[in-house]
Amino acid sequence: MTLRIGVLGAGQAGARHITGFLELDAVRIAAVADANPQRARAAAARCGARAYPDWRDVMALQPRLDAVVVALPHHMHLEAGCMAAARGLHVLMEKPVAATVAEGRRVVEACDRAGVMLTVGYVHRFREEALWAKRWIREGMIGAPVSGHAYIASPRGPHLGAWVNAPETAGGGALLYTGIHAVDRLLWLINAPVTKVCAATGKFAPASQVEEAAVALLEFETQAAATLAVHCPVYPSGATGWRSEIYGTSGVVRVQARHSVEIASARLTRTVCTQRIASEAGEHYAFARQAAAFAQAIRAGEPSPIPGQDGLASLDVCQRIYACA
Repeated sequence: MTLRIGVLGAGQAGARHITGFLELDAVRIAAVADANPQRARAAAARCGARAYPDWRDVMALQPRLDAVVVALPHHMHLEAGCMAAARGLHVLMEKPVAATVAEGRRVVEACDRAGVMLTVGYVHRFREEALWAKRWIREGMIGAPVSGHAYIASPRGPHLGAWVNAPETAGGGALLYTGIHAVDRLLWLINAPVTKVCAATGKFAPASQVEEAAVALLEFETQAAATLAVHCPVYPSGATGWRSEIYGTSGVVRVQARHSVEIASARLTRTVCTQRIASEAGEHYAFARQAAAFAQAIRAGEPSPIPGQDGLASLDVCQRIYACA
């Protein structure tokens, strides 16, 4: 069974999704849409797809699609997700699931009513470091999580598009575009809902309309606590960095994305270097893994690899950080 995919949005995220799906057999990208016609044509040419200037036309005019990837500005996620569900199409939704929790719930409910699968694109979960960390924590290698930290830094610039700096299109700033990955990592690894938030946000450029930094303290239902730090300056600041640490009752797991993951505990001490995987499989190999999990779940009728409720949970934490700040 060849799955036919439509990609809505061919910016940075959409291009990486295309790269991921091109790694798979029995998957065809049939359509690519972008408001920039030249970018739509260039992306479509990569995969022998038809280009559209309006994402709505993909679902209205392109026959026999099985699923869509929604990689549009955040304020369009609600309409695109609901339209796809109404047409019986499975949805791989770039994070966040929507611009607000209320809109996200509508997307989740629309997919549930239509009986289609919704997967939220927390692609960091498919990185080798993250998978090792999750396995060790799930197996009890560090005991019960007690405290943690997640850090993400990524320069912002024109490569992201002007929409990420406008509240009406992005719904927020660095936290909602980048930091939500770090929020999801904490929720996924600690595996408990957040019950309390204390936070502050800041700007590196005084004229910015959205926050470019966020720092938060999160308390979980299990009484674990974690700190979150998001730094996305508009000036050159070096390479993107992603780090997470989870301390448990009997050990600690440390994740440094694109580099290594280590555990030091009463049961196990080990370091796994992951630089070679990225160099051999490509910098964005996790998108291919995410695409494969999405396709497999569709074919086998399995649960979503990252369900809509996970998307709502991390988005809710972000909105509570905004409210607190």
